[in-house]
Amino acid sequence: MSLLTRYLVREFFRLFSLCLTGGVTLYLVIDLFDRINKFIRYGATAKWVLLYLLYKIPLVVYQIVPATMLLAVLLTLGLMTKHNEVLALRTSGIPVSRIAAPFIGMSLLVSVAAFLLNEYVVSPAFQRSEYIRRILIKGKVPYSMMVRDRIWYKGDEGFYTIASFLPARKEMQGVTWFRVSRPFHLSKRIDASKAIWDGDRWIFYDVEERTFRSGELVKVTRSKKKAIRLAETPEDFEVLRTQTDDMPFRKLRRYIRRIESEGYDSTPYRVDLQVKISFPLLNIITVFLAIPFALRLPRIGGLAAATGMSLVLGFTFWVIFAVTVSIGRTGLIPPFAAAWSANVLFAALGVYLLLRVESQSIY
Repeated sequence: MSLLTRYLVREFFRLFSLCLTGGVTLYLVIDLFDRINKFIRYGATAKWVLLYLLYKIPLVVYQIVPATMLLAVLLTLGLMTKHNEVLALRTSGIPVSRIAAPFIGMSLLVSVAAFLLNEYVVSPAFQRSEYIRRILIKGKVPYSMMVRDRIWYKGDEGFYTIASFLPARKEMQGVTWFRVSRPFHLSKRIDASKAIWDGDRWIFYDVEERTFRSGELVKVTRSKKKAIRLAETPEDFEVLRTQTDDMPFRKLRRYIRRIESEGYDSTPYRVDLQVKISFPLLNIITVFLAIPFALRLPRIGGLAAATGMSLVLGFTFWVIFAVTVSIGRTGLIPPFAAAWSANVLFAALGVYLLLRVESQSIY
């Protein structure tokens, strides 16, 4: 490793560590103040609040690392530009590509680390934090769980098992509803290929309805379509998204194969699967964007400009990324395009700007 590479790596990681620590701290402080009234109301102990925040750290790190990469590169090169170090390197005949290489190499390592963090740490840690918040602090019973690649949900009048839930369409697929009467006696079971919300009630399709009395099956009816009023609305089932959002890549891929083998639509989950790859690779794209912008920062006010630029670029990306992913989950565009459009757009912009900086005169 050359002297220049060691210097760039050292300066980058110093600022990267500071930005990441500051970002995580700010996020947790905001989250704490947002929930402090609820913690006090439920009588949460300092121990549980602290553990709740600690278990959220892996998720926070995973979410803010791309923005941290962007800001750290902007600050590193911005400070070097301010102190004429970049000018000295360029006048010595060192090309921009040589200056950019260490940052690109580090972004590759960070991307791999982010993927592994999400795969092995984020999901169990976040589930633990939610367990502390909902069960230990608020005292609520679990309302949903994943068992053998099927979602179980506890409703007001009974239980649901659902193969998949499509929020954009307000549709449940492969649904079974168990109506339970007190004291915990099964009174009805309804199996359907899907159930769609029409704005006021659920419309079940390919319905098989079983009625029980005193634990004995007394009636079976079948129909192509049946409207049923349930206590739960699509908004109540939104929590089911967390069951798959928090899945590691390998588990989500297995879940997709399972519901597809049963004949159900997996489009939203295929979008999520692509996102689990595209999002970590954003760390590389941010470097391609940050370098040309950093080399153009003014010597006076460069730090403020770097911070402002990182906020603008980060916000723009998130808007485009969120829109394409949302559209992809509805099935209007392919999952691959939904998850990768923003990455491709910003990568192309970054490479173009980097090539322009390389070709421009330093004088």
